[in-house]
Amino acid sequence: MSAEGPGAATQIAICVPDNIGRLIGKRLPAGRWDEVCRAGMPMPDYFLVTGVDNRPHGDLAVTGYHTGFNNGVLRPLPATRFTLPTEPDTAFYLADALRADGTPYDEAVRAVLARQIARLAEHGLTASFASELEFYLYRTSYAEAFAGDYRSLTPFHYRHADNDILNAGFAEPFLAAVRAAMAANGIACEATQGEGGVGQYEINIRHTEPLAMADRHVLFKHLVKALAQERGLAATFMAKPSESEAGSGGHVHLSLRDGRGEPALGATGALSELGRTFLAGLLSYTPELTLLHAPFVNSYRRLQPGSFAPANVCWSGDNRTAMIRVLGGAGTRFEFRLPGADMNPYLSFAAILAAGLEGIDRGLTPPPPIAGSAYDRDLPTVPGELDDAIALFAGSTLAAQAFTPAVHQHLTALARKERDAHRRAVTGWQLRRYFETA
Repeated sequence: MSAEGPGAATQIAICVPDNIGRLIGKRLPAGRWDEVCRAGMPMPDYFLVTGVDNRPHGDLAVTGYHTGFNNGVLRPLPATRFTLPTEPDTAFYLADALRADGTPYDEAVRAVLARQIARLAEHGLTASFASELEFYLYRTSYAEAFAGDYRSLTPFHYRHADNDILNAGFAEPFLAAVRAAMAANGIACEATQGEGGVGQYEINIRHTEPLAMADRHVLFKHLVKALAQERGLAATFMAKPSESEAGSGGHVHLSLRDGRGEPALGATGALSELGRTFLAGLLSYTPELTLLHAPFVNSYRRLQPGSFAPANVCWSGDNRTAMIRVLGGAGTRFEFRLPGADMNPYLSFAAILAAGLEGIDRGLTPPPPIAGSAYDRDLPTVPGELDDAIALFAGSTLAAQAFTPAVHQHLTALARKERDAHRRAVTGWQLRRYFETA
């Protein structure tokens, strides 16, 4: 991402990440750049209350019919400039979301994460985060998938490519285009690999500070979808698009540094005292914050025993059945394996920091690490369904304190709207199961 103005671009797009992690905004003539930088861009505050279908809910506290869906203001962040090979004449900018009077929306997801980063700084700490994102790629186009009710999709390749250089290589023209678009926007790719599902791939983004990583994370997903659309393909970041195939994770790697710039979690895989308390907080409070790592009904189809996704709350060293891997290197880092590829990174990262900071503040002690399979023992579990996750989150004292009561209530209300939409749905599975037999 570059700090440049629009340059030769004829259009600018000012966009804000919504509560799902999509980019919402408007395209303007590039000649309006100075005006928008000075005064911001008026924008209806729908983006605070949209569901996953991008339709606004009208009865949430922050905005709705009772407020008249007021205009807010998007204030562009010049350093976030990015470009798309699919729209070469447009310069895109992320923005902070403000009310018309210039005060920030605490409910905007960038603000939710920024609050936790500020709390981290109060402890004399900085963080570095990195995203590992898995996705499925199909030869079926988005339009064809929609017309066919997302059934009978054709995977990009008919064999899974789990670390298979040959089979993963068949998708290289597409994956190389993604990496090139990342590089053009200053986003470093750490690695690309085939994954365990048929047509599933993973790209790892190089670490940076949490807010910039969340920005890069949402841009990466935008790039993948835009490039798939251009090529008549489809890509999905659903946590579990197929009952019979592997789920798609959104694993988060994180490390902390102290005021001297030294690793704060520990050295080369060994935990410091601060690292132990942060780990203990992450273990203790993740069940009540799971909603921010697994936001949809489908998210919980991925969190199954024996699936390489964590079902139990535990930690270990290099053990992919554990929720948290404690790994070495230049300094100790954690791999937090709970989030799916469908998570909103601003909210997931905020939940990680809130849980870890609570562990530091309370001086918590982690349980012993596990050895062997986490699926074969009696351990605390994460919620198994969206309804359970909402109930735990709604009752979370930590969520209300860390995110503010208004934001806590807002996120809870949004999740209940998604749950209620699911409760009304009559699915193909229900018809096949009950039409003749009930």
